[in-house]
Amino acid sequence: MKTLTTDNPSRGQLARIGVLVLIAVLVATAVWLGASGRDDNAKADDSSAPTQPPADVEQVAPATTPTDGVVIPTGTDQVNGHPTGFPQTDLGAVALQVEVAKAQVGFDYDQATTVADLYADANDKALFEQRSRDAVQLRRQQAGVPVEGEVPAPASYAVTPIAYTLEELETGYYAVNLLSYVTLTTADAEVKDDLYAGTQLMRWIDGDWRLVAGSTQDIEQLVAAGQPQAVAPDTPEFKQAGWVRINGAPQ
Repeated sequence: MKTLTTDNPSRGQLARIGVLVLIAVLVATAVWLGASGRDDNAKADDSSAPTQPPADVEQVAPATTPTDGVVIPTGTDQVNGHPTGFPQTDLGAVALQVEVAKAQVGFDYDQATTVADLYADANDKALFEQRSRDAVQLRRQQAGVPVEGEVPAPASYAVTPIAYTLEELETGYYAVNLLSYVTLTTADAEVKDDLYAGTQLMRWIDGDWRLVAGSTQDIEQLVAAGQPQAVAPDTPEFKQAGWVRINGAPQ
C-alpha cells in the first residue's frame, strides 16, 4: 500500500541527500501520513479517538513569534533520561515532538524502540516501535555500517529542531510540524545534512502528551491541506510557511 506523506526536503539539496532525508528521517521522527502498518481491514474512522472526555488544553502559544523565538517547555519528570510530564498546553504538544526528534540519535535498536514505547499511546506502541526499528536499520545502511553489531567511528546521526507550526484538530489533539537540521556522518567521514519538515499527531491522554497514529480521515485532511515546506530560516519562504522559531535553536 502506498504511503502518503507531507514531509519535504529543502530546495536544492534533494539530489545530494537522496533518500537520507525522505526515508530515514521520515521513519525515525515523523508520522507516516497513510495506512502503512495498519490493518487493511480497519475502518476509515478507526481514529485515535480518546477513551475519555477530551481534556481542556491551555492555549499559550504566541500569536506572533518573539524576536528570540518561542521557549519550548520541558517535562516535569524523566524516564530513563527522557523527559515526561509535559504541560497541559498547546506548547506541551510541541515539546513532545521536539523530544521525540532529539531522541532519534545513533544506531541502537533498543534505544529507538524504548523512545517509541515511552512516548506513543498504548494503542499505537507496536506501530511506532516497528517504525523506529526500521529507521535504525535504514540509518545504518545509509551510514555504511553493519545492519547489526558495533558501529565504527565516525558514523553518527542527529536531529536538531529549529522551528514548528501547530494545528489544533480538536480539543486536546494537535498536528505538530517540526523543522529540523538533520546530520548523518558515514563510516567514511562523509557528512550529509539538510533541513527536514515532519508531522506528528499528538493527543493529551492520561495526564501527558502521547504520539498517536491518527485516523485515516485525519491524515487525508492533513495531506489535502498541505504541510509547511522545509525552508531555511531568514528567508521569505520561511515566514510565508508560518514557521515559528524555537528559542535557542541554531539559525
